[in-house]
Amino acid sequence: MGASLQIRVLNLLSATGRPMQGREVQEQLNKEREERLAYTTVLTVLTRLVSNGAAARHRNGRHYVYHATCRDEVGLAVRKVLTSFGTDAVAHFVDQAYADPALRAELRLAVDGSALLHESS
Repeated sequence: MGASLQIRVLNLLSATGRPMQGREVQEQLNKEREERLAYTTVLTVLTRLVSNGAAARHRNGRHYVYHATCRDEVGLAVRKVLTSFGTDAVAHFVDQAYADPALRAELRLAVDGSALLHESS
């Protein structure tokens, strides 16, 4: 059970735009697979995504529902770094940006573009 399955589950949760039960996630994933995924495998992946902060889980009646808290593979990687290293990771990232003017300029463009994207939604 590799990261690619986590990414597929995250992509599915992001694409639906609504919370999904574990069983729904399993059914959707199995539509595109020859080898069926076990329900417990899907729940393990969902639990790992929740642990990494890439998904959230809420009780809905007798079941839990899950939704993505980040958009994609890059978001998952960022969440894993933040979960593992916390604010130290951010501090090191900022140090790297200050040390490299070209990186700082790229980041400024990315942040400005991201802010514009969020303003328009």
